[in-house]
Amino acid sequence: MISIRPKISLAHLHVSQRRGVSLLEAIVALTILLVGIVLILIMFPRFLVAAHDAEMESKAVMLAQMKAEEIRRDDDTSGTLINSIRNLPGPTAPIQFTQDPELAYSFSGTSILYAGETPAGDPNIPRVIIRYAPQYRVSSNPNKDVLYELRFGP
Repeated sequence: MISIRPKISLAHLHVSQRRGVSLLEAIVALTILLVGIVLILIMFPRFLVAAHDAEMESKAVMLAQMKAEEIRRDDDTSGTLINSIRNLPGPTAPIQFTQDPELAYSFSGTSILYAGETPAGDPNIPRVIIRYAPQYRVSSNPNKDVLYELRFGP
């Protein structure tokens, strides 16, 4: 009886037993890893700033609604307080919030954020304007420090 054995190539055996990575594979893997780390380091501060800005805008909305409700509550039945805010030609001096010293509020009868744009109805609508407190962020243009503008009134 003749037995047939398959021929095993020594070259094939040598390649299949090879372990590890080549220098080129290691360089490519390290490059990909370094690009990822650099992108994270570049984007992380931007993410922190965006999160802080979102937090400040949320606070601004809440505080503006609170001030508008205070004005409605404290106004008399004839609307004297709301009408006096409506007739203001520009914003009042900013007053710092006690709840959040980074923010300040003022009242105005005209828009600061949307100057030149008047709604179809009454152009003099009372507004609560929330901005960064002057001690917190001082810019050459104080209108750039405005975070939120809430229109309210009857």
